[in-house]
Amino acid sequence: MKRWFWGLIGLLCIALLVMVITSKYSQPKPAPKPVLEEPVALPKIHIEVLNGCGADGVATRLSDRLREHGLDVITQGNAENFNFPETIVIDRTGKPDYARQVANLLGTKNHIQQMTPDPFRIEEVTIVIGRDYARLPILANP
Repeated sequence: MKRWFWGLIGLLCIALLVMVITSKYSQPKPAPKPVLEEPVALPKIHIEVLNGCGADGVATRLSDRLREHGLDVITQGNAENFNFPETIVIDRTGKPDYARQVANLLGTKNHIQQMTPDPFRIEEVTIVIGRDYARLPILANP
């Protein structure tokens, strides 16, 4: 009788363990947050926005959205050409974290460091908008 009792207790423990494990892993995962639901708090980064795709007004639209997120867009204009297939973020002053944060905000992984000695440069990050601008989450929201 003791053997039967302990066997039953063992089966109940196993059943309880299986229930705990399956309930832990079968809970629905929360839905991912929409990109750019609210402005992201970033440090005051000085930015230059250049249109590298040729679309009318895209540099102004991006500049406005960046300002909504607290970034300081100092200059905007056209890149040296309109042949940029992808948007790129450039660290100009040796602060790669700034370029990475801006790239994350834009939704692109393209960030590089390209420093040129210029004591008068105040822009820390340059964004060159490529032909992929319509896929950037920051420009998708009105």
